[in-house]
Amino acid sequence: MIEKSVLTRENIPTNELQRPVEKMIKGVKVSYNEAYYLDFEVNEDTGMINKDQLVEHYTKEQTTRNMKALKSAYCLVLD
Repeated sequence: MIEKSVLTRENIPTNELQRPVEKMIKGVKVSYNEAYYLDFEVNEDTGMINKDQLVEHYTKEQTTRNMKALKSAYCLVLD
């Protein structure tokens, strides 16, 4: 798989990360890989950027991929 990069708020390239996620949905244990980037935490009320705290940041493409992976994992469990 090709390693994707984006620029952070300080114009420093960062690589896409992945982690396994396990969820219980209607009593069914579903596991899939989730893709995300790390970026600084932003307070939504004030707009202030906390440069001491990194949180997961999802692009639109990653959110779509994560949803497809979740649906696929859920369908495989039901079959």
